[in-house]
Amino acid sequence: MDKEQKVINILHFARKAGRMEIGFNAVERACYAGKALLIIAAEDISKSSRRKLDYLIKETGIQCVELGHKALFGESFNIRDVGILCVDDRNFVKGILRVLTEAEEL
Repeated sequence: MDKEQKVINILHFARKAGRMEIGFNAVERACYAGKALLIIAAEDISKSSRRKLDYLIKETGIQCVELGHKALFGESFNIRDVGILCVDDRNFVKGILRVLTEAEEL
């Protein structure tokens, strides 16, 4: 199983537990409310969204990782193609970061 699919599996659990926000507006609200712990952005988000996201990260200091494409998130969660989501639970964040660092070590 590749790293993207492993992260998606963790994100499914986070969503079911109510510990994930999907879409830029929801992520922005979670960040400014101090809930978001990790932002996950698709590699193919628009330049405008990238600028907004960079500003949000600079303002809040929340860690951001890039993973997959918008279509991957859309297909995985049966929603429109979405480029940005966040997780607000430490254990889910640890699991996601562990998967991503394992893949880089190989």
